Amino acid sequence: MVTALVYLCLAIIGISVLMMVGFGLKNAGSTLAQSKLGLAAFALPVLIFVVAFAVDGTMTGAAVATAIALTISGLAALLISGAKSLFS
Repeated sequence: MVTALVYLCLAIIGISVLMMVGFGLKNAGSTLAQSKLGLAAFALPVLIFVVAFAVDGTMTGAAVATAIALTISGLAALLISGAKSLFS
């Protein structure tokens, strides 16, 4: 039973990743045509992953470092945006 649940969870994760990639590529055309910042937003996670892999040397460590870096940068962006709108 546990094995079936593990495979079910892995299948759901795989479908979720495919949906994220699909919707990201669908919206990439309009985003990338608007500005260079859109291109940077799509390239940033890949760049962080490559740098983290070069430093750490393992895929797992690079994936965790990328997730942490993107979480911290997202939180910083929310705080800066909130502070900007608060004082404007």
